[in-house]
Amino acid sequence: MSTLRPNLLLLGVMLGVAAGLLAGWVVFPALAAGTLPAQLSADHREAQMIMIAMALRADNNVERARQRLQALGVEDAAGAVGALAVRAEKEGRAALTNSVLRDLTLALSSQPQAAGVEAESALPAGTLAAQPTAPPQATKAAALPSATAPASANFTYEMLSSTPMCDPNQPGLGLEIYVVDANEKELAGVPIELSNDGVVERFFTGLKPERGGGYADFQMLPNVEYALQIGGQLPLFEGVSAPQCNAGTANAFAGYLMLRWQRRP
Repeated sequence: MSTLRPNLLLLGVMLGVAAGLLAGWVVFPALAAGTLPAQLSADHREAQMIMIAMALRADNNVERARQRLQALGVEDAAGAVGALAVRAEKEGRAALTNSVLRDLTLALSSQPQAAGVEAESALPAGTLAAQPTAPPQATKAAALPSATAPASANFTYEMLSSTPMCDPNQPGLGLEIYVVDANEKELAGVPIELSNDGVVERFFTGLKPERGGGYADFQMLPNVEYALQIGGQLPLFEGVSAPQCNAGTANAFAGYLMLRWQRRP
């Protein structure tokens, strides 16, 4: 017994040291001194993007958020945040995370970058975006800046086709949207708004990846016309409504409208 107790003590010490090394090197690795934001791992960069979105909720400064994203090495800020917003919603993350990411995507899409402003002027090299001390949980989100005309936006969206569809197997679907880039690549995370009588519905492409990365749909009410805004672009696309199929017959039903859009630089 006298020999067994020291052996058990030594074994406990060795296990404790091993657990500490595992936690320090694998579970909670420290960032090297002088690490630039753009050199962070994918997980750390994603966490920083969420912090930037929360900071926008606190200060409503879109240009500062854009500069912080540039410091992270994010080139297409709206596209990257939009893709993260889609992924976060699919993974069922916290409602606050999903909300701030959606707001940041819309803000970046709606407000063009200020001319002559560089990311380095906002964040010194090696400085990470600061996390707000506490996001305002009980207050409403600050109003987003007004959208600008397409001529001054980062991207413009052109409608390629508008096709009314009458499929009795999909009654009441209302609206299908497909968005691609200039190279016909499907785009996820593109913000879309439908408005009618002061009520605005907001959604994104990419939430149903089985239908395609640039796909989105919405169940429009029959005999109701909506105004559509894509990527924060103005003017709105007016007169969006579900087609009436077999009108004037006993088999009448509401079909759906298929829209194809292309984003151009």
